[in-house]
Amino acid sequence: MPLNNMQFELILPKKIIFGNGSVERVGDEAKNLGCESALIVTSKGMKKREALKKVIDSLNSEGINSKIFYEVEPEPPIENVYECMEFAEGADLIIGMGGGSVIDVAKKSAADLGLRKVMIPTTAGTGSEVTHEAVLKVEGKKRAFVDEKLTPDVAIVDPELMKTMPQKLVASSGIDALAHAIECYDSKRSNLLVKTLAFEAYRIIKDNLRKAVEGDRKGIENMALGSLIAGMAFGNSGTALAHALSYPLSNEGIPHGEAVAMVLPYALEFNGFDAEVIKEVKGILRDLKLGREVKGDIEEMARIVMEDKKHLSNNPREVTYEDVVNIYEKVGKGL
Repeated sequence: MPLNNMQFELILPKKIIFGNGSVERVGDEAKNLGCESALIVTSKGMKKREALKKVIDSLNSEGINSKIFYEVEPEPPIENVYECMEFAEGADLIIGMGGGSVIDVAKKSAADLGLRKVMIPTTAGTGSEVTHEAVLKVEGKKRAFVDEKLTPDVAIVDPELMKTMPQKLVASSGIDALAHAIECYDSKRSNLLVKTLAFEAYRIIKDNLRKAVEGDRKGIENMALGSLIAGMAFGNSGTALAHALSYPLSNEGIPHGEAVAMVLPYALEFNGFDAEVIKEVKGILRDLKLGREVKGDIEEMARIVMEDKKHLSNNPREVTYEDVVNIYEKVGKGL
């Protein structure tokens, strides 16, 4: 492993808790943070979940009041954050409980209000519970906000919360985690610690994603761990071309994980990534039957990608407009 970049920093939550049943520790952690009133940010789908009751009961046991904001949308617009911030009046803690969309809204709302934040993912994919980034739609287009203030105080990763995920969500969120691990390994901001984390995350995810999709409980637990480690890695080095290519597809309504799955192998081929890894990725995508037709205007999508300096400047190879058009044309033909 080349040791080219020996100057780096690692930004992570003050505490990361992993393990089955760990969600019941949220009350203790809220108390340790000195908080008295919590806003739980989640989606409507969480209303009848036992996990939400466990969070409320845990908070109650420590004398911490709570209320719930259920209005987070998939691929959320920035307006969701404004609504959440208004609803948070009187709270000194925001708890994000859900997938990446929920956690990004919760993190951005808490950061803008200067509140403490505890993040509890219910999907194995985004790793957002340990990053200082939030992705939201601004005027209909996805935009990444990067700020140390977005870093959660505590991340609680309880694999039990992920064992009711629909099969397709396990697949698409798992591919997102796989992309995080692979892309950040060769990104321009990568370093020895990131590469070490990324390699381990890749190994765990490739060995367990198919099992998790089939409903294997240990496979899901391992995917929760792989997603967490991948988040720790890419949160400190960033992603690159595949994520840039995925954003215009998400703007067309394709969920983020599926959008990443559609473009990942082609981005890796363009960057000259390890052939065995690319073969493994394509095999996983075929087995999981991930992929959709590209319906947007390829040239317009390519223009959007070229404006994404955050991801392209991090890519190990320079990318041109013509390169992006060619990649999208390959995506349209399928694997």
